[in-house]
Amino acid sequence: MLNATVKAHRPYLRAAGGPQKLFVMLALEPTSEAGRARPRVALALVLDTSGSMREPAPGIEPEVTPTAPFVVDGKTYNATFNGRTKLDIAVEAARRVLESPHIQPDDTVSLIQFDDRSSVVAAGNAGADRAALLAGVDRLSEFSGGTHMGPGLHNAARELQPHEDAGRTVFLLTDGRAVDEDECREAAGALAQHQARIVALGVGEEYNEDLLADLSSATRGRPYDFRDMAALPQILEDELGAATRQVVSDVQVAVKTVRDVKLVSATRAYPSLADLDPTQSPLQLGSLESGERTVFVLEFDVAERPAVRARLAQIGITYWIPAERYRGEVTPIDLLVEFTEEEALAAAVDPEVMGYVQQRNVDALVRRATEQATNDPVQAAKTLQVARAMTQRLGNRGMTVALGKAEEELKGTGGISAGTRKTIKLGARTRTMRVGGPDETPQNVPSEEDIRRMTGA
Repeated sequence: MLNATVKAHRPYLRAAGGPQKLFVMLALEPTSEAGRARPRVALALVLDTSGSMREPAPGIEPEVTPTAPFVVDGKTYNATFNGRTKLDIAVEAARRVLESPHIQPDDTVSLIQFDDRSSVVAAGNAGADRAALLAGVDRLSEFSGGTHMGPGLHNAARELQPHEDAGRTVFLLTDGRAVDEDECREAAGALAQHQARIVALGVGEEYNEDLLADLSSATRGRPYDFRDMAALPQILEDELGAATRQVVSDVQVAVKTVRDVKLVSATRAYPSLADLDPTQSPLQLGSLESGERTVFVLEFDVAERPAVRARLAQIGITYWIPAERYRGEVTPIDLLVEFTEEEALAAAVDPEVMGYVQQRNVDALVRRATEQATNDPVQAAKTLQVARAMTQRLGNRGMTVALGKAEEELKGTGGISAGTRKTIKLGARTRTMRVGGPDETPQNVPSEEDIRRMTGA
């Protein structure tokens, strides 16, 4: 019920050429048989109800009236406004989730709020308990306080734990910087054990984008940054549709290497980026959508070898079909590479694999540029130029435009604003592209050594 493809970025490595890198693409796609059964969905909506959620919604122009300074939940304001708040949009989006055609009567929904504290406002079946769930949505405006996100995520873990036969998803929405980041990461670990992915939605310019990226990565989910809250209902609708297509879950990959070969990194490269722990055995790959090819990149260090055809590793894959309550496995796959003394053969690379490797590299370059921007804006601009050029060659127009705007901002102001930083850092992880194969993949992307030379790393 699962098709698997393994392909190295170089079918030939140089014999007696010293230690070398080998990047391996692992592409997984559920079969049509696995995709026929829609899994039951268990959804946790974890919504920030802190005081700042009553500020104007980004992207919507409010009518502002200046006032004497006043304090709400420890934050000072000097104006009132007439218009829709961030919480108004979040409430509307939650209501639309409950009314979505993607939701079936036997799906379960837990509505969870967090500020200084967290509570499960309502929970139950989308059909039988719909009225109670909608009433819970209306109660969200009653809460206010600070930003303690960890208890909200722990509540989500407890709510989703019993639903082993369902595809489990957390929609996490926040506009603030959590004061309990360690607890958030601990809760994400619990959710990962339950095979529950976090779709993290960051609003505004105060939230910690690195935390949201880490929480999404730990659970094989996806982070979003959006400048216009009017986009929130559609994002939730799209992600809810994706949740109904999570037909395969708990994908585990055992990588058994031979002597002098080491797995040093593992990354999900498409449909979005997520970092895996290469020291974890087996690797936890999360869930897979029907009709979607999910691509991972495994990075190996390979010691020098003479001219020989060698098996470097064996890859074993197991998975769970929630709707069928069936655990399956893929026949173990040997990773074979030939070591050659012929320069032309050793120089050949597979452009499809390199396309995914370079998308991973774009993410690393963007993170490096945002760090460099603080103390060395000139070098940061060079790093952004390399990243933008790579996205152009890969055909990723959305990221090319976003990085171009960041470059202009850096040159004009000598820095990168908080909003732009969040957009490009999370965009590099969310806006990856499927590589269509040799005919569609550019071959003039820079090598690892080129990147180090051009960016000063």
